[in-house]
Amino acid sequence: MAMKGKDGDKNHLSPHDQNGKDGRVSPTPSWRPASALSSRTEDEEEPPLPQFRPYDKKSWDNQIQKDRDAQRKLDKNNGKAVAHLVDGELKFEDDEEEARKTRDPTLQEGNILPDELSEVFKEELYGKPLEEIDKYIKDKTFVAIAPRFQKNYIHRFTATKALGCLTPWNPARKFSVYIATNQFFDYLVILTILCNCVFLAMPDDPASETAEYVFLGIYTMECVVKILARGLIVNKFTYLRDPWNWLDFIVIISAYVTIIIDIVSTPSTDGESDGSVFNPQMLRTFRVLRALKTVSIVPGLKTIVGALLRAFKLLFEVIILTSFCLMIFALFGLQVYVGVLRQKCVLDVPEYNATASLSYVAYYNDWIKNNSNWYEDGEGAYLVCGNASASGECPSGYTCLPDIGENPNYGYTSFDHFGWAMLTSFQLITLDFWEDTYNKIIRAMGPWNVLFFVIVVFFGSFYLINLMLAVVAMSYEEEAVNTNREREEKERKEAVKEKKEKAAKDKANAAAAAAASEVTAAKATDATAAKSKPPSKEEGKQSNGTNNNKDSKVGTDSKSGTVTINGKTLTNHGKGRNPMVKMPSKDSGYSVQSNVSSHSGGSKDKDDPDSISLDSHSNPRKADSGTGSMSHGLNTDSSDKTMSIPQKPFIKQDSLANVSSSGIHLGDDDDSLSTKGKSKKPPPKIIQGEESTGRNEPGTLVDRNHACLGKCCYCYVPWLRIQNLVFIFVSDPLFDLFITFCILVNTIFMGLEFHNMPDDLVTATSVANIVFTVIFTLEAVLKLTAFGKFYFSNGWNNFDLVIVVASWVDFGLSDLDGVNVIRTFRLLRVFKLAQAWRTMRVLLTIIMSTLGALGNLTVILVIIIYIFAVIGLQLFRNSYTEDKFGGDGIPRWNFNSFFHALMLIFRILCGEWIEELWNCMRAADELCMVVFLPTLVFGYFIVLNLFLALLLNAFGSESLKKSDNDDEDDKLSLAFVRLKEICCCCCNFKKTPRTSSVGPDELDEEKQIGMTDLENDSKDKQSKDQPLANGTVKANGIKHQDDKVEAEEAFNAKRDKFTDFDAARKASKAKDSKGSNADSTSKTGDSKEKKGSKDKDGMALGDEADDMDDDDENKETVVEDCFPPICMKNHALWSDFDESSFGIKWHKARYFMCKIVEHKAFEYFILACIFLSSMSLAFEDVYLYTRPELEAALYYANIIFAALFTIEMLMKWMALGFKKYFTSFWTILDFCIVVISLTSLIVDAMGGEDISAFRSLRTLRAFRPLRAISRWQSMRIVVNALMLAIPAILNVLVVCMVFWLIFSIMGVQFFSGRFYKCKDSSGEVLLPSVVANKSQCLAMASTHNYTWVNSNINFDNVFNGYLALFQVATYEGWMEVMDDAVDSTKVDEQPSFENNLYMYLYFVAFIIFGSFFTLNLIIGVIIDNFNALKKKYDGSALDMFLTQGQKNYMNTLKKLGSKKPQKTIKRPKASCQAVFYDVAVSSKFDICIVSVIFLNMIAMAVDHYKMTDYVSNILDILNILFTTVFTLESVVKIIGLRHHYFRQPWNVFDFVVVILSLVGIVLADVLANSFNPTLLRVLRVFRIGRVLRLIKAAKGIRKLLFALIISLPALINIGALLCLIMYIFAIIGMSLFGNMKIDLPLDDTVNFQTFASSFVLLLRLSTSAGWNDILETMFLQPPDCDPDYATRPEGGAKFKYSTGDCGSPAFGVFYMVAYILIIFLVVINMYIAIILENFNQAHEAEEVGITEDDFDEFYVVWEKYDPLATQFIKYEHLSHFVGDLDPPLGIPRPNEIALVAFDLPIVEGDKIHCLDVLIALCKNVLGRVEETEEFKELKSQMEDKFQETFPTRVNTSKTSSTMQKKKEDVAAKTLQRAWRTFKTQKQLRNLTKMAMQKAEADENEKNTKSKGASLANLGRRLNSALSNFFSSSRPSSATSRHSIKSQTTASTPGNSQRKSKSTLQVPAVGPIYPAKCSDKELDL
Repeated sequence: MAMKGKDGDKNHLSPHDQNGKDGRVSPTPSWRPASALSSRTEDEEEPPLPQFRPYDKKSWDNQIQKDRDAQRKLDKNNGKAVAHLVDGELKFEDDEEEARKTRDPTLQEGNILPDELSEVFKEELYGKPLEEIDKYIKDKTFVAIAPRFQKNYIHRFTATKALGCLTPWNPARKFSVYIATNQFFDYLVILTILCNCVFLAMPDDPASETAEYVFLGIYTMECVVKILARGLIVNKFTYLRDPWNWLDFIVIISAYVTIIIDIVSTPSTDGESDGSVFNPQMLRTFRVLRALKTVSIVPGLKTIVGALLRAFKLLFEVIILTSFCLMIFALFGLQVYVGVLRQKCVLDVPEYNATASLSYVAYYNDWIKNNSNWYEDGEGAYLVCGNASASGECPSGYTCLPDIGENPNYGYTSFDHFGWAMLTSFQLITLDFWEDTYNKIIRAMGPWNVLFFVIVVFFGSFYLINLMLAVVAMSYEEEAVNTNREREEKERKEAVKEKKEKAAKDKANAAAAAAASEVTAAKATDATAAKSKPPSKEEGKQSNGTNNNKDSKVGTDSKSGTVTINGKTLTNHGKGRNPMVKMPSKDSGYSVQSNVSSHSGGSKDKDDPDSISLDSHSNPRKADSGTGSMSHGLNTDSSDKTMSIPQKPFIKQDSLANVSSSGIHLGDDDDSLSTKGKSKKPPPKIIQGEESTGRNEPGTLVDRNHACLGKCCYCYVPWLRIQNLVFIFVSDPLFDLFITFCILVNTIFMGLEFHNMPDDLVTATSVANIVFTVIFTLEAVLKLTAFGKFYFSNGWNNFDLVIVVASWVDFGLSDLDGVNVIRTFRLLRVFKLAQAWRTMRVLLTIIMSTLGALGNLTVILVIIIYIFAVIGLQLFRNSYTEDKFGGDGIPRWNFNSFFHALMLIFRILCGEWIEELWNCMRAADELCMVVFLPTLVFGYFIVLNLFLALLLNAFGSESLKKSDNDDEDDKLSLAFVRLKEICCCCCNFKKTPRTSSVGPDELDEEKQIGMTDLENDSKDKQSKDQPLANGTVKANGIKHQDDKVEAEEAFNAKRDKFTDFDAARKASKAKDSKGSNADSTSKTGDSKEKKGSKDKDGMALGDEADDMDDDDENKETVVEDCFPPICMKNHALWSDFDESSFGIKWHKARYFMCKIVEHKAFEYFILACIFLSSMSLAFEDVYLYTRPELEAALYYANIIFAALFTIEMLMKWMALGFKKYFTSFWTILDFCIVVISLTSLIVDAMGGEDISAFRSLRTLRAFRPLRAISRWQSMRIVVNALMLAIPAILNVLVVCMVFWLIFSIMGVQFFSGRFYKCKDSSGEVLLPSVVANKSQCLAMASTHNYTWVNSNINFDNVFNGYLALFQVATYEGWMEVMDDAVDSTKVDEQPSFENNLYMYLYFVAFIIFGSFFTLNLIIGVIIDNFNALKKKYDGSALDMFLTQGQKNYMNTLKKLGSKKPQKTIKRPKASCQAVFYDVAVSSKFDICIVSVIFLNMIAMAVDHYKMTDYVSNILDILNILFTTVFTLESVVKIIGLRHHYFRQPWNVFDFVVVILSLVGIVLADVLANSFNPTLLRVLRVFRIGRVLRLIKAAKGIRKLLFALIISLPALINIGALLCLIMYIFAIIGMSLFGNMKIDLPLDDTVNFQTFASSFVLLLRLSTSAGWNDILETMFLQPPDCDPDYATRPEGGAKFKYSTGDCGSPAFGVFYMVAYILIIFLVVINMYIAIILENFNQAHEAEEVGITEDDFDEFYVVWEKYDPLATQFIKYEHLSHFVGDLDPPLGIPRPNEIALVAFDLPIVEGDKIHCLDVLIALCKNVLGRVEETEEFKELKSQMEDKFQETFPTRVNTSKTSSTMQKKKEDVAAKTLQRAWRTFKTQKQLRNLTKMAMQKAEADENEKNTKSKGASLANLGRRLNSALSNFFSSSRPSSATSRHSIKSQTTASTPGNSQRKSKSTLQVPAVGPIYPAKCSDKELDL
């Protein structure tokens, strides 16, 4: 099959076609991959494409030949690069890069065939063996192309014989290849897998056994076919070379093994196969892996799994670091907490007199071992206690004893040996139920152990777990970038193609246009109608500005006038059409915008109330009044984009002018739109909707109906008139406003439902529902009428229609029971709000776009869930039995059925795994970990993090910002303007015309900006006719500054006026457009601007703070006015006062006061007072009454502080004046706190402290620490940053509330009133068989003491629903809520176990959409804010969290990177010392030490509880041994390295660890007698330090920890803020809940009674751990508590208290939810954001490809070549040096071409400087980086820095460069070659001449000499001449690619021998001519 085109067969890649004369493959690439094209210019010729030829015997021969040729060429050139000088430039014959390539990335197997190749591919070749199309592949291969899912895929096979006998042209193998690549074969396999998955989920079904054999048969057949097609394993591309096939193979083999085992083993009577030793159940679970086969077959999944696996490489380092830290935590726990959790409270032993049969000791042991004597807590577990100070005590009558019974939680929570310690540490790191371990350890060991948990939680959990997120997010981002790059490449090619087509079309059009314009010019009247060539981009933008004013010439191009002539459009509406620019196709409702009046430069229609401008271009921002388009199917922003972009399939509507709320385009075409200037009505013209331009001629009707309607409808024109009228009505902004209002009211009505609603309200809601349904139905009908066929092209319209239909279906089925599901459809109406609400629309867009990208990921997640669920089902379905669980009964969450297994795996994915693991281990031992831990690692850490990465990526993506404009908000504000006008039109009729000329932006900013159009769309670069404030018009077509400048401008705008980035950007643009009119701004405006130009952060809060910092050092004291300007109006009065003598003194006094107030010392004094007064609050706990002196002291301290703060306030009033004092956030905060302090003092004095209102006032004193923020710089910075993020976070929170509202209303409909239950006296829920319903329960209440109670957390109304959902979203208390929901029956009926099992799905849906998406969006918002602030601070985002000192610290750390070559530590002269030196620096010694550290770690891990003396003695000896080894190591190093030993921080660390170990051993002996176990334990911890030395050996771990160290200053600031918030909440908690009754889960350590216990509890709650339990206790109400009297903690005396010892539910909910939201969602997320940011920074270098370690490695290798640290190496060593480096800096040899290209400067002595080499290598790695201005600036800065660092480099003069050197070398060789050739030729000529003369002479003198002798003589001379010639020709072929050295130095003897073989062997000439020969033979 010859290819079309002139090249014909030349294009083919097979070797015999492209060989040159010398058999070499031509270096010109015959077909270069897409990646290689990017550097080409657009006009360059495309390279020829390969052809597709069937593979046959000849192809095989060609491949063999090609290999031989390649080998021959290699031998000939000796593997060296051949260079020539062409026009002074070096040209190499072969490209090193090309030679290194082994394959074309676009043509890899499994890839889609590139489009260029698909076009020339013929379908009859599907599935047939074809010759290799990838020219880089060196192996003998062939390809087969086969379609799948409508795309052609490449399959590659080895061309060697399969199974040793089948050649590619063998019919059997050809058939196998055809089958193996056939898409239907794949579909069959996928279908089989799906069926198999179904059967696997039903393990007990008898049919599944039979089906198994069928499936096995199909898989075996597949395997055989593939092996026949591919071969087994020997060559590349064979069956087992693909890891996915290994998976299949193992599954098939294991299936056959199980079958054989089943046959061999003899079944016993009970059905168990006990004849075999082996249980095949484990092998059977392998079958589950078949589900993974889908991955290998479905194309998209492979790429995502590829991304996961690539992430795994990075993750591997994080996982190693995490495991390492886990080991450290486990070892610490093992040393310190071993056995402590076995301490229990035992009843005091009664008096006992020993008898002979039972001694006292035996009796005592029996007593303490009898578990009936142990104290139980309320939940049936034994209470852990401690004997340390402040640990948990036992109740009276009990004693705390060690080593009693098992560990808690069925013996699984402990640190008793290394395994359990690892499991418990892992539980702590994943934060699952960690509060349990936390509470128990603190009870057993005292509160100081909080430190261990703080490190584990904040380092382990937040840092390490989020590092996983960072890694996954990064690898996903890289993946996304790659796909984008490919897409852009594709688009670029298409653009080039289109450009060519367009150029051809343009020529044709130009001629046609010229003719048309002549014809039309004659006919033209008003309309300027001419068909022109389509405008270019620039013209498009210009013509875009043309407005409706026909007379106006501004910005109009005569060639691009209106687009319709006599109702016909001349626009080509095809793909990529250009004249679209004339059509305002914004998403805009009939734009009611008379831009005419205000923006059109003197239009005659100015005062015409009927004139309605539909010009969306003079202000497309506002013209676009649609309320959004979910899908943007209409491409609503088309006018914003460059005009030549190919449009989407929905293109037709784009021409439709404007768009209404539903994104449908509007055309004004009715008579009512005609301007007054027309006197006659022409007959109506009918144009198609596609042709409507939005400014149709008067009397034109737009037809938006389907074509068939026109044929069958009689009164079609009237119908069109009606349709057009409805169209205008529907597109009016007021219509949208009305609908939005209805949606809001409807939402409120839906949220009103609650349990036991009064009948009137029930009626009202149902009537409202009917009314709203009718309204929405009407809306749908009207829109359907108005938009005709375009109605369905918009996502929102379809959405509305579905909801309307669902609402009517709901009415129809309202009498049926259980159709709540249909009712929930009504709730979706809430989403209609998104049409009018920008943030919601953005977030919906994010979720929708993410869902698209999540398609494949979701499949992977489902496969993972499925596989683990089935493994659990197979392994444990028979293990969960009653007997294993005793009285507890089988747990709810189990593996007994497939649904239960799925739910359990889902729960593990949510991060809740430990409790279920305990249950599983009770049922089936430790085997459970095989299912639980991999699920956790794969599902929870990797796949869910990938979800989050996708979300974050969607947040950052520009596409989102592009697709979203503020048009929708404008539409609403436009509607409000209309409303205002309608209301005001009575008062001043003439003032405003009917049309709303003022857009919403002008309303806000008219005063400061003038009548300027503001574009809010960051991407909208079209310029418009913009009248400036003085009426001039901005020149048309001028582009705005690009986005970067805009972004900076936005940050410098008046930040306090704008809450969001867009608004600020808007204003900055306006400021720009004002230009010369800037001076008209008021003075105040100017001062604000000055203020704004500093980095203000958007609120008054930041202003004051920043002013203080900026100006502290160098500001003059300025006395401000006392009062605001309004009070200073009477200027004369004040100036008189100022000039009076009292006024002058007063001014001086104020000036002096200013000096005092602004002095640092004053600030520090106040700060100290704040700290002291805040600390005094911590002492006011419930024990204060026992310390009357302290109570009195606190009372007086409180008065003193109140007085001091009042004085400070008065001083500031005097110094700053009221105006300044009351305009700063911080001073207002001070004022409020002072007022509260004074009020509480007065109330105390009047004896009103017991009144609850005044008590809560005292509680507010807890806010005193907030005053510290404004005075504590680093804290203020963090708070300012937080404040900046708050508007965005609140925005997202509100949207989350709307999302949750839907779920909450759903919950109310499903569960309202159904969580009630009947309980007995002990609080157990009764079975429905005992009590069936409420009435029975109440009837038996008196006799059996039953109660009918509701759950505290329920769905009885929307607010309760919110609280329940909040618990579910935080995964705390969600089990209880779900249990209630799943057991619920009907209202007033007793719940029944799992009655409503599938209600789990409601919660699953909520967790995915409500919790997962929305809460992670908050992280997204915070990170997004980071990026915005990053731009603002023009550094990294972290800088804003740092004070100056901290910034310096950061930079010092970063400077570690600017390293120099170091002198190697010299080997000592003394021989004995030299031996030590050699040992110290040898790598073998290091390896030995690392292995000893490992052994030491293992020895420490052997440690366990209740070790035998034998084991403990061995461990002690080992410890001494290891200590000795490490001591000796440090001694050896100190002797060898001398004082240099202490130069390295790691050595110092080693030294400290050795000293501590020695101290530990000595003290252990000393303390063995006095025996203080706690101190001993602490000493043992020192050993762990040795393990930390491993970090030194692990490069990856070091890098990850470095990221943490960089973040430390910023993290410490956030930590300080965290502590401050916790401090405030602890004090509030203490005063509100201190006297609450202690009831489980509160106890003597977990409570709010003292500051310490409150703080410890809040620390736990900061991870939201178990907050639901604490909340439960706050719901405590009578009769369970005393509402009037509280109890003293000591002595139990009662005292009167406003709430008694009850909880306060309202306060409780507010307190807990506020705390969780502030701490967990904001501060912790900031912490996470910083870590992500830092990890990215640490990795940016890695992504770029160069890290600190690479520089280290560079200098390590440099040392070998430059031992004296001269900073120079010899030029001839360069090639070897660069070859010795590892990637990325290293370039493997041959690297000559690269080094020549570097053009490195060479200085005297043929030397090269290290920095030049390093910079060149870096540039080589960073080759892809674009050179921006910032980049150049940074480079110049770096250059300056280098000048200082490397003075030697500046002082040396450059003599040459590598490029110059090579050119000289090649030139010299060329000259030599030419000279030798010349000499040889001259010799040959002479020889020939002599030969001729000789012949003549011989003829003349036949008798002189014998012929033979003379010929022999000639032969000798010829021989020498020829050998001369051949050995000297083409010497440059010997040029070494490797090193220049080999060119200059003489070749070694070995070399010359090899060379003589490869050069032509010159035959000795002598024997050619025999001595006797005729004259004829001689004749040359």
